[in-house]
Amino acid sequence: FPECEIGGMPPFGNLFGLPVYVDPALEEDESIFFNAGNHLQTVRMRYGDFKELVKPVVVPLTSEKRKKAA
Repeated sequence: FPECEIGGMPPFGNLFGLPVYVDPALEEDESIFFNAGNHLQTVRMRYGDFKELVKPVVVPLTSEKRKKAA
């Protein structure tokens, strides 16, 4: 990711020809926050705008731990 610090890349893989995946839980938030290419700046964006621009694939990325019955 040119011009981005290691680990500081924003979630716009589509700009680099990469697919972007998001968990369905992210759709529940009005705004999302992410790195702005470095570790000092944060971007706040409406999730709807992000979804329109990036067209991410929505797929469960986490699972809830189930409690065992006593």
